[in-house]
Amino acid sequence: MSPHPEGHVTMVKALQRRAAGLRQPVSGLFELTERCNLACGMCYVRQPANDAAHRARELPAADWVSLAQEAADAGMIFLLLTGGEVFLRRDFFDIYAPLTRMGLILTLFTNGTRVTDRIAARLAEAPPQMTQITLYGASAATYGAVTGVPEAFDHCRAGIEALLRHGVPLELKTTITRQNRDDLEPMRQMARDWGLSLAANWMLMQRRDGAACGAEECRLSPQDCAALAAIERPGTLAAMSATGSGNLSGDSACFACQVGKSSFAINSFGRMLPCLNLDRPALEPRETGFSMAWRQLQSHVDAAPPVDPECASCEAAAHCPRCPAWSVTETGSLTAPARYLCDLMQAKRDLAARQAEGGAVPTSPVAAPDV
Repeated sequence: MSPHPEGHVTMVKALQRRAAGLRQPVSGLFELTERCNLACGMCYVRQPANDAAHRARELPAADWVSLAQEAADAGMIFLLLTGGEVFLRRDFFDIYAPLTRMGLILTLFTNGTRVTDRIAARLAEAPPQMTQITLYGASAATYGAVTGVPEAFDHCRAGIEALLRHGVPLELKTTITRQNRDDLEPMRQMARDWGLSLAANWMLMQRRDGAACGAEECRLSPQDCAALAAIERPGTLAAMSATGSGNLSGDSACFACQVGKSSFAINSFGRMLPCLNLDRPALEPRETGFSMAWRQLQSHVDAAPPVDPECASCEAAAHCPRCPAWSVTETGSLTAPARYLCDLMQAKRDLAARQAEGGAVPTSPVAAPDV
């Protein structure tokens, strides 16, 4: 059974919408480090685990705790801790333990490879509302192809089993790439064997800092993404078939999400960002105070130009995942169309039309038909 039943998800979304109307920063994200012990080619942020320069610039534990308290005083309820890999920080529990006493609803992202029995036991003393671990394959060979670290497969499994032994709430997810797409069903079976489900994502964004990465080499083709969507999220194609053509979004705002309305992110150096995929503006809550940085972020979001007319008039606008982060990382502009997404939406429209006409649709993410 899912730890997040539909009623819970609906309630949280309603709370976030209400917070957005009040401009309350109800949801925060702390990126404790950019460093990671894996070397995934598609990662949007990763720095080497032993990068001394990055380690030296990371916000100290006491500063994270102070920022969390300021944010909580301003109305933050939900807080996600992520990396890089959070357990590379030797002072992780100097950050985590005080947060558990603030009444926050905590979520923890990790690759699982550094979760030991001792770490799992510490987490179990004051568990997060949820821990999410990303699987990258169902074998050491696939882990090697995706992460560059074959032994990470066994380390991840050991971390998962440690968390389960200690009763720490756990969800599994995966990022589908060209290198591991054949492992999707075996990964699902692994999850089932642990009594867990597996959520899949395959939308790979470029690095936020503009540095070269392997996202384009790892991304599935737009046609393969559409085929996976038909299998994994059939409701999205059904919705496209039901609504037909025409821009139904009714909104040309640059930021259609909750950033600067009810959510924010703070990167490993202590700068407030709209989200971790977007590195502008980089505000300084330690210098100005959290509340001033939050107001500055709101002003930035409110002043952003409308989306490009091509996007605003697109017949798939209501279903397109384009956002300022996609536009910036693909084009350098906050509002320009991201061509990969344009091609993806065309592939989805083609597949939705075929589905509406009673034509064959994919049944396997491994051997999907051409679209």
